[in-house]
Amino acid sequence: MTLFEKYCREDAKYIDPDTLHCYCCSNEALIANRGGNTPGALVLEFPGLGGGSCLGGSMDNLSVYDTPFTRACAEKGIVVAYMFPGPWSWMNKGAVRVTDLAVNAFMQKYGWASDGDFPLVVMGGSMGGQSALIYSIDSAHRVSACVAHCPCYDIFDCFDALESFPRTFVSAVNAYDMPLEEALKSISPNCRIDELPDIPYLITADEYDELIPVNGLEKYVEQVKNAGRSVTYMRLAGQPHGGISPEDRARMDEFVLKYSRF
Repeated sequence: MTLFEKYCREDAKYIDPDTLHCYCCSNEALIANRGGNTPGALVLEFPGLGGGSCLGGSMDNLSVYDTPFTRACAEKGIVVAYMFPGPWSWMNKGAVRVTDLAVNAFMQKYGWASDGDFPLVVMGGSMGGQSALIYSIDSAHRVSACVAHCPCYDIFDCFDALESFPRTFVSAVNAYDMPLEEALKSISPNCRIDELPDIPYLITADEYDELIPVNGLEKYVEQVKNAGRSVTYMRLAGQPHGGISPEDRARMDEFVLKYSRF
């Protein structure tokens, strides 16, 4: 047994099918209400800074994740879970660990014996977009596709874009046993391009983003493409940070549904 497997067994007493609702909010009740078969796919949405999401989720919601998108997924037997890894987590080691355990619990709940039994799509906006990229790299599970909406692609480029950013970045990694700069690199997507798994990516930029430099994000997208990854890029006209039109959201949802087929 590997050390990771040992930890998973021990940690499962905290995050299991009966306690999942404490760590995420899902659309599972919508699937049950429609009399659907056992779910066959899992979509994880990660929060932006502070816990909310420009894509629909909220860490304040402990009931049913009910939006037009999650209802469309429920119709197809796709579980959508809005994760609660912490409002300043920036997909640090702890956030990866909690998310992996939640995926383990979903697998146990639905009888998925291995990653090959279900598609796993990750998505998020801003910090959630950065989290989707980093989780795709660091997860113990195989991610099928990744959606990163206006992601914080470079911790250092964005370090002082918002007055609260420095304390949240440092808070995310200050317990790491290494210099802060090295720890920050571990949560900065542009520092880990070569580690991105070979999966489909959808990355968006908001034209009038006041926090994430659009030119820098587009350079990051080109670097990801040059690394041989499949990237669909969308520049969202007229949008501020986190903004997305109904038409562009429909394209995003179509991408998620495509790679959630089972």
